[in-house]
Amino acid sequence: MTLFGESPPPLCAGIATFLSWWFEQLRLTDQDQQILEDYYASFRRSFGPRMRRLYNEQVREVEGILKKRPGLRLLEIGCGLGTESLWFALKGARVTGLDVRKDRITVARVRQKVVEEMLDQSLACTFEIASVLDYLAEPFDVVWLEQAFHHLEPRADVVPKLASLVVPGGYLVISEANALNPFLQLELLVRRGLPRVTKYSSPDGQIRYYGVERITTASAIRRAFSDKGVAFRSLRRFRVFPNRPVFERLSGLEAALERNWLSPLLTHYNYIGSKLS
Repeated sequence: MTLFGESPPPLCAGIATFLSWWFEQLRLTDQDQQILEDYYASFRRSFGPRMRRLYNEQVREVEGILKKRPGLRLLEIGCGLGTESLWFALKGARVTGLDVRKDRITVARVRQKVVEEMLDQSLACTFEIASVLDYLAEPFDVVWLEQAFHHLEPRADVVPKLASLVVPGGYLVISEANALNPFLQLELLVRRGLPRVTKYSSPDGQIRYYGVERITTASAIRRAFSDKGVAFRSLRRFRVFPNRPVFERLSGLEAALERNWLSPLLTHYNYIGSKLS
């Protein structure tokens, strides 16, 4: 591994600044950096103040839990390249990040080494290649999914599995796209076609299922998990416009709509549930 950046990662600022830190200087090998650039292609095109605010606020519920209960065990499902997992570990959580993609987990592990070397400290963070349905572990204090739930199939199996991974009194936090927003649905239809479930073969030869933009509503998530012993605690809706520079000037309007009666139509939401004792 070759390190080119010299400045340590910013820990006092929000997660948006932490992610920008990876863009400002080349910190990975060319191949790994390209994976990072491709994964965050949207943010590389436009990551102005509006999107930074939204990205910072997307993790605020988990940050609030971590502030009250430092050292808790956190599981991120669909961790991708590990940005949030690393951030939560930097905030004091003991983190496990899961993803089914070997290339993504490889880069996540490399990024962890970069941070550890620059800070001269070890992070309580582990990245594993695994499907959540096959994952066996003691339940966690927090289970976090960011734009991952709508990909997990079959849902009839996924919902009870997720509930089983939360300790009594622990939290399930799901950040998702809102199926009630007609413009979001239209965008996804144009980009990826009709929502559907596809099959693929995992590296271990197992047939897996994958949801292609089968986004759902907050009420559907609330009902599904209440039947599995996860009580609804709160819901926050946010974001109106897509990630385009032209919408930067409408950031104030967007923030106002988040507190408006139209908020059920916003494009994203954070669901927070807690496991009953």
